[in-house]
Amino acid sequence: MSVVAVHLSAELADERTKRFDELYRNEYPSMVRLAYAMISDGSEAEDLVQDSFVEVYRRLDDIDRPGAYLHTSVVNRCRSALQRRRMIAEHAPEPPDGLSDDADEFWDVLHKLSDEQRSAVVLKYDGNFRASEIGRIHHEPASTVRSHIRRGLAALRKELEP
Repeated sequence: MSVVAVHLSAELADERTKRFDELYRNEYPSMVRLAYAMISDGSEAEDLVQDSFVEVYRRLDDIDRPGAYLHTSVVNRCRSALQRRRMIAEHAPEPPDGLSDDADEFWDVLHKLSDEQRSAVVLKYDGNFRASEIGRIHHEPASTVRSHIRRGLAALRKELEP
């Protein structure tokens, strides 16, 4: 590759990065608000928006209107998340027979957590696994497992507070 071609390639990459940075700065807050309004979960809303930005970044050179594409991506991801929630709620496992009222309430709240959070919390506190062991089971870094546990416990506290 010639020096001129390398220079032009670098200039195009810089321009692409500038376009994406501007899109991110201008759209991130409103996209998180939109996602939160749709799904009522701040951390999940941020995750869905981040995933949408990754998708836009990968396809930036092929998209005519990145802002519109981003908006559509966020809405579609939120719809999918809501559909997953409905499916989970419709097919939630029944609690074991003979639970106390408190345990029954805890069971219901536990199954409102994401699969990752619920699994991490149960393995940590019922199975006595360390975060590194749970990470190996889930093929995730221990730091991600600790994040699932922290978020799961926060959600449990919020739901179970009087």
